[in-house]
Amino acid sequence: MLYNKRHARTEVPKDRFNVEAFYHPDADRSGSMNLKGGHYLKEDIATFDARFFSISPAEAKSMDPMQRILLEVVYEAMENAGITLADLDGSDTGCYVGCFTDDYDGLLKRDMELSPKYHSVGIVPAILSNRISFCFNLKGPSLTVDTACSSSLVAVHLACQSLRAGESRVAIVGATNALINPEIHVGMSNMHFLSPDSTCFTFDERANGYARGEGMAALILKPLDAALRDGDTIRAVIRGTASNQDGKTAGMTLPSKDAQAELIQTAYEQAGCDPAATGYFEAHGTGTAAGDPIEASAIGATLGKFRGPGEEGKLFVGSVKTNIGHLEGASGLAGLIKAVLSLERGVVLPNLWFEKGNPAIDFEGWRIRVPTEP
Repeated sequence: MLYNKRHARTEVPKDRFNVEAFYHPDADRSGSMNLKGGHYLKEDIATFDARFFSISPAEAKSMDPMQRILLEVVYEAMENAGITLADLDGSDTGCYVGCFTDDYDGLLKRDMELSPKYHSVGIVPAILSNRISFCFNLKGPSLTVDTACSSSLVAVHLACQSLRAGESRVAIVGATNALINPEIHVGMSNMHFLSPDSTCFTFDERANGYARGEGMAALILKPLDAALRDGDTIRAVIRGTASNQDGKTAGMTLPSKDAQAELIQTAYEQAGCDPAATGYFEAHGTGTAAGDPIEASAIGATLGKFRGPGEEGKLFVGSVKTNIGHLEGASGLAGLIKAVLSLERGVVLPNLWFEKGNPAIDFEGWRIRVPTEP
């Protein structure tokens, strides 16, 4: 999909909500949204093999689709890693899940008389992680992380810390996002966060907001020496992680160039990596007119300054959001997986929709460029 420059953009599926009932071209119109699409899973999110996980039909009905699908994705990740259920059964494996939406809760609360029996445990954010620990009998730390768009990468950071501290032998990191209700679309549209084209025009002059996307992802993390000892399938090595906060900026939702630059520098120092050796940077890259230049400036300040002369010397910068939209709480893990695929195949994957650069981005001075072909 990424190599062939495909995307998952589509109109809002009719089984989610009637988009025509909420659409209006004016983003400032209360109760309306000025977009009709996003990036949705093709699979039916209502289907779930409950018996495989020893979950009763009544309880499965109460479970948020994000819980259901994430359970399946975690199992698939274990298969991919060559780890069996018996390997982790009763172990101190930790579970860290990034997420910040709860659409299913709002859906169930619309008519409390019809609320299913297990509603209270089917929609609680804490259960996203603890359901995994329960189903697979994992006894390490289990927590759901909500730091908005950075949720899943902060989950990775916490998981790595747990492994380094020795409190977990293995760590599962998951992330999930499902778009079921119109409420968040409406609220974000009214605040001019979302693209009326339902497209992330990342680093492009057409950047006009981000496009929402659905997705679930999971990683299995182990200390490198343990993975080598156990003969596990090793897809990539995380050399270092870091986390910080913007502090007080011009607005609650506006990022800080200095904070982002400090974070990049700290991560490189933690990893012991040479910034000059970086060939590609997978950016957050939401496709907002204000956010893209701030992030690009931070990348230029920390990595661009080490680049060589000419166009060939510039650092490649891209974002998977151009393919699958902004998965919000799950977006960081999606970008990390794209970076792993790029490393495995030895190719810089293309950034979609890029035609003419955002005029607020100094591509020459910051020594960065956007790949449009693999």
